[in-house]
Amino acid sequence: MYVSYHQDDWNTWLPLAEFSYNNSDHYSTKQSPCFTIYGSDPKFPSVHITQDTPAGNLSKKFQSVQQDAKRELKVDVNMLKRYADKSRASPPVFNPGDMV
Repeated sequence: MYVSYHQDDWNTWLPLAEFSYNNSDHYSTKQSPCFTIYGSDPKFPSVHITQDTPAGNLSKKFQSVQQDAKRELKVDVNMLKRYADKSRASPPVFNPGDMV
């Protein structure tokens, strides 16, 4: 991305930055947000799609994309839990008569 020295033209570049962000793979899902939601990555306006996709195939593709995203999120949740559990202290043990 380019922004001029005076940084007064950032709004010109914002749509391209947003497109780039939404079209790049994210760590937790291993997919772009657009792919996760729509089942395909967006194309620049100059790229024309000439192939029609039957609704049945599109539905199966959406289900597959959602299953992949759920699977990747479960992996990340388990990994984050492992890291969090490493830093957790064991709960204190109290016996009858102990001062608390």
